[in-house]
Amino acid sequence: MKNLRGRTRVLALGTATAIAVAGALVGCSAASGTAGSGSGGNSDRPEGEIHVLVLGDAAASAEEAAAERFNKTSDVKVVIDQGATAGSDYQAAIRNSVGSASAPDVFMSWGAANIQPLLDAGALMPLDDFIKDDPKLKSSFLPSVFNEEVIDGSTYGIPMRGVAPTFLFYNKAVLKAAGLEPATTWDELLSQVDALKAQGVTPLGLAGADKWPTQMWYQYLFAREIGNDKVAAGLAGDGDVWASDGSKTALKKLRDLVGAGGFGENYDSVTYGTDGSAALLRTGKSAYELMGTWHFATIEAGDADFVQNDLGWTAFPSVDGAGKAGEIAGNLSNYYNVAADTRYPDTVRDFLKQLYSDEFLNDQLKLGNLPPTENAASLIEADADLGAVNKDYLSFVVNLVADAPTFQLSWDQAVPAESQTPVQNAMADYLNGTIDADAWISAMQDATAR
Repeated sequence: MKNLRGRTRVLALGTATAIAVAGALVGCSAASGTAGSGSGGNSDRPEGEIHVLVLGDAAASAEEAAAERFNKTSDVKVVIDQGATAGSDYQAAIRNSVGSASAPDVFMSWGAANIQPLLDAGALMPLDDFIKDDPKLKSSFLPSVFNEEVIDGSTYGIPMRGVAPTFLFYNKAVLKAAGLEPATTWDELLSQVDALKAQGVTPLGLAGADKWPTQMWYQYLFAREIGNDKVAAGLAGDGDVWASDGSKTALKKLRDLVGAGGFGENYDSVTYGTDGSAALLRTGKSAYELMGTWHFATIEAGDADFVQNDLGWTAFPSVDGAGKAGEIAGNLSNYYNVAADTRYPDTVRDFLKQLYSDEFLNDQLKLGNLPPTENAASLIEADADLGAVNKDYLSFVVNLVADAPTFQLSWDQAVPAESQTPVQNAMADYLNGTIDADAWISAMQDATAR
């Protein structure tokens, strides 16, 4: 994978990446924490513990297990605090607490643009000394993923969750009842809407109340119509991209899908974090849902039997456009960042070693997360406790990433923090008809202007 510098990231994926993603993990045991305070530590922070704020979703179980293992041998304890389930709410909580004694010592992010305001405020600790003490904090991870949070030569984040492209999940039983196979082209998907509606099923589940799931539909239609390279240029400030013929074609396709009833009537009231859209899919009330790799764990938490018997997955359908076949979009990974004034930096450093441990990576695999490590695929193959369905799912993700010519970072994570809400609002407003195509184009030009 090639990492293009700047706020917008498009990863070009080729043979070297396919080999890297298909590697196997060399395990390393976790080290025990020490109680060194380090220079500049904030003594107003809690004594004898560090706080790690994670998303309040099903994947938090892996982080909680890592803390439990670490705490067995550490004098300073790690406390896992679960935050919001929506990334935008989680990020707002970080921004509002940073610099205070109640701020987490360690927290999650989504990439360079996401952390730039914190970096500008001097709120992040560079992790280069951690890596000097323990080179595996860098060498264990895919360079193209790791380098996303290397800014001006300094490292500010360590990858901590799976590589997360988005794709279609589907309910096998629902499609079978309607006499359908998973759609492979856009025209097939559009043609299935009426058949699914006739079965009393919402064709495409969507957590529209949260807005970021809506964005996923734009990401793929634009990837298919104009290609990720053009998308990256638009996100970097080329307003002509959003006004192009390909952009207008993508918008019309999306409008046609909405008009056909593809998302049903109530998608704007459906949430993701309260088991909304996932419940629709697993209970047969929706047929498809476009979502990221983490959705596997979310669905499994609600009904493990459904995952084993009736959950399917497939790449986003092809479109007769200018994009390259197989281009994907989503999140490279999540990253752990460290507060500049953490009271116990040595403990933080030692806890971060959990991120490349066998135990943590195997927990990620069980959740359906593909670790962003050099050797993930062999780890999948070697895990005797990993069921056939999980292995099939993870192998699909490995191949989807390895075969993709480009991987576009989610749009709201590729723009500066102040542009995230305007971008998400434009997606939601056009989908629900509040604005037309011209207003959407203007909104995106304004949100991405540099």
